Amino acid sequence: MDVSLADVAGRVDDHVETYRESAPFYPVESEAIASLPAAFRAGEYGNRDVEWVVRWYFRRAVTDVDHAERRAVEDAVADTEPRELRGAMWDAVDALDGEGGEGGEADEDGPPAEPDGNRPHHRALDALSQIPGVDVGVASALLWFLAPQEYIVVGEREWAVVAALTAGAQFEARLDDAYPEPMTVEAYDRYLDAVAGLTDRLGVDPWRLYMVIRSVDATATGRSL
Repeated sequence: MDVSLADVAGRVDDHVETYRESAPFYPVESEAIASLPAAFRAGEYGNRDVEWVVRWYFRRAVTDVDHAERRAVEDAVADTEPRELRGAMWDAVDALDGEGGEGGEADEDGPPAEPDGNRPHHRALDALSQIPGVDVGVASALLWFLAPQEYIVVGEREWAVVAALTAGAQFEARLDDAYPEPMTVEAYDRYLDAVAGLTDRLGVDPWRLYMVIRSVDATATGRSL
């Protein structure tokens, strides 16, 4: 992808506005970002809320996905017993909130500081991946709607843009151009490190960065938002 951080840095607000005005999923995404984290933590949700996140993960990139695979995943999640699904979600919430694992004290500005092998989102991804059909990529979407200020969804489009924008020598955390198949926890960690560099450089939170990424991808590739 032929795009650089310099191309984007001065147009962050423009990219965000383009996404807000043109992306078909923006209204429901915005509502979900505002409401689902608290609902998931309070247990005030149903299977359909989790199913919505899974459908969103695939259908926002509908031209890029294997539809047989998409339907298989969506059906597997829809057929999951409510108790099983809620158990996985509770385990993920507990992991992100620093419960149910060994490690350090939580920082005021982020999740608990723990050894790499016991990081909160590792345990959360493991819990979410226990839901039938859910792999690390799909789990990253659920993780984002659980903690949108700390994490971000990963997919082929997001990976490609983040790889391009962090290719410069000023970034210690860089990504290979090729999207990992399958996505792994280790690859997601590298993606998160690269994203952290971008949010710092661009002065945005993960939600605004997501909008920038999608707008940059659409501009660079001609694909729809």
